Amino acid sequence: MKALIKSFVLACIASVSFSALQAAPAVVVNPDNTDAVDSETLTAYLIGKRKFWEGGSEVVIAVLKDDADANGALEQFTKMNDSRFKSHWQRLAFSGRGTMPKQFSDPAALVAFVKVNKGAIGLVSDSADLSGVKKVN
Repeated sequence: MKALIKSFVLACIASVSFSALQAAPAVVVNPDNTDAVDSETLTAYLIGKRKFWEGGSEVVIAVLKDDADANGALEQFTKMNDSRFKSHWQRLAFSGRGTMPKQFSDPAALVAFVKVNKGAIGLVSDSADLSGVKKVN
């Protein structure tokens, strides 16, 4: 029994250590975007309550498919997991109150999209090459 408890404790410690080593999520916007983004504003953009930047550009959300860091950022800022976030946006899109976030499989493609779209906001791992975009968190 002691060995089982010891193995469980070691597994927990290893899990926590692995989580700490994972890259943090980065919220990136187009470099021409001069709007301030605090966490409350970011949440409003990500859940579709605010659809335009203060500068007038339409907010376009870019997310990564099946990415643990991006999903962690979604949960951090929206309090929704990936599935619930997708359902939320499907309801908005089908009711005509929003446009589904753009999804990317490759972090480089997401960063390239944000780089050329003034209203874009993206969630990507902090370990990705973020040159050409502005990190706001």
